[in-house]
Amino acid sequence: MASTGQATVDEGRYIVSRTVVIDAPRDRVWQALTEPEHIAKWFGQRAVIDSLTVGARGVFSWDEHGDMPLEIIEVDEPDRFGYRWGQADDPDLIRGTDVRFTLRELGGSTELTVVETGFDRVSDVESERRDALEGNRQGWNAELDELVAYLEAKAA
Repeated sequence: MASTGQATVDEGRYIVSRTVVIDAPRDRVWQALTEPEHIAKWFGQRAVIDSLTVGARGVFSWDEHGDMPLEIIEVDEPDRFGYRWGQADDPDLIRGTDVRFTLRELGGSTELTVVETGFDRVSDVESERRDALEGNRQGWNAELDELVAYLEAKAA
């Protein structure tokens, strides 16, 4: 069974973070984070990534939230993966936030940490920044729980 702490917010630095330990090897966690056919099983309903290279573009889609464009900003397989993502009305991701995943092997399990930064770019209005922080804190709680369930069900 995975160890799943809750996401936290650092309001002073505009950061959301969460660490979970998943009962799955690091290569499977890496695939679930980077391959569209796996991403769509736990993170929205659809995922497209042009290629797994820095600068590549893509989109994550949710039926209830719409399309979220993204650009890959870091690939260091199998340790680190990152992207900047934002709203459909901001295709250049000027107001996007940066999501970085760090994977650490723990025997047959994997410690996964997600850190999302850049909420100071989301809006010039402080209350909107705080709302985005809280919304994404809740989002990472739900989405990483889904990732854990997806990977651990596949292992069973």
